[in-house]
Amino acid sequence: MKVFGRAFEGFERALTDQLARVDVSADHQLLEIEDLQREVVEGTLATDGRADVLMLITDWLPSLIADGKLLPIDQDQQAWAPALRQLQTGADGRSYGVAYHDGPMLFLYRTDLYGSETEQKGFADRFGYPLAPPVDWAQYRDQAVWFDRPGEQRGTILAGYPDEHNNVYDFLTHLWSRGGDLFEDEGLGSAAAGEAVDFLHRLWHVDRVVDPAAAGWDSVTSGERFAAGEAAMMVNWAGFASMCEPGTVGCAPVPGAVTMNAYWVLTVPAGARDPQRSAELIRQLTTHEMDVTTAVSGGSATRRDSWADPRVRALAPYYEVLESAHQGSRSVPVDPRWPQIAGVLNEMMQAVVEEGAGRGALEKARLALEAL
Repeated sequence: MKVFGRAFEGFERALTDQLARVDVSADHQLLEIEDLQREVVEGTLATDGRADVLMLITDWLPSLIADGKLLPIDQDQQAWAPALRQLQTGADGRSYGVAYHDGPMLFLYRTDLYGSETEQKGFADRFGYPLAPPVDWAQYRDQAVWFDRPGEQRGTILAGYPDEHNNVYDFLTHLWSRGGDLFEDEGLGSAAAGEAVDFLHRLWHVDRVVDPAAAGWDSVTSGERFAAGEAAMMVNWAGFASMCEPGTVGCAPVPGAVTMNAYWVLTVPAGARDPQRSAELIRQLTTHEMDVTTAVSGGSATRRDSWADPRVRALAPYYEVLESAHQGSRSVPVDPRWPQIAGVLNEMMQAVVEEGAGRGALEKARLALEAL
């Protein structure tokens, strides 16, 4: 049997271990995320018999389910929090995947910097309030400016690579936290959308608290850079805290109290040679012990019983807050047109990051979404 998924060292380690322990003969192949999307969403990997199990991001599921490219899975999923069951549920009420690797996005920060008496005094003297994880985006900007010391560390990290993921998620997080929405009210014509683009443009091109090289960093690379100590803080997937040395990173809610929820699921493609065996393989790969292996290997556990397991709790601080973080989470629209929508937002954010565009790029995206 063949498992396809996203290229990531944590997934590579986990699947190598896990597939050696299941009672079926199986191997895996991991692709860069844009290649995986091209093969699955736009290509034939889900239908041509090459894949028996696909590891997919939840963003793609509405389109794939609507196109009949995935088969339902009848597996009891009560061990997972509701937020990790809803995005793989089709319009027919059936589940089309089982969560394998979880986010959500959190505020990650270096505890050595935030715990330093020197940093605390200097920050309070300059900005007039105590240094602590920010509760709003104005505080986030203050802290990024304070900690930005090119050659030593950058104020923050953003993943600007135009792969229709973190660059789009950053915009949506800012839009939502300012009370905006993609389709309701004025959509991209709202004040919230303008403020979101203005804020991100300012971080990249006015305050310049982000390494310009980050325009070419995807989520994995940005997480690796943070773990290497190259910035003071960032908003990114919770799992990247596990890349850091224990005790060096803290986790807090995203400023504005709205966080992005997207996660990776194991699915049965319509072209699977033996769908029942594929479903059984997924069941074996998502038991409690296998979920612990995912976490120990550098991924993120998804089951509630794993979040409470002392072996997992010892790996990263975010496991203590995952349940509560999911309660304030939002996800991309459950819409089969999402790949086209994401493409529009991706082009907009690429213009903001790489060209320094602002509201002109936003207006172009607004017109494109209206056309959709």
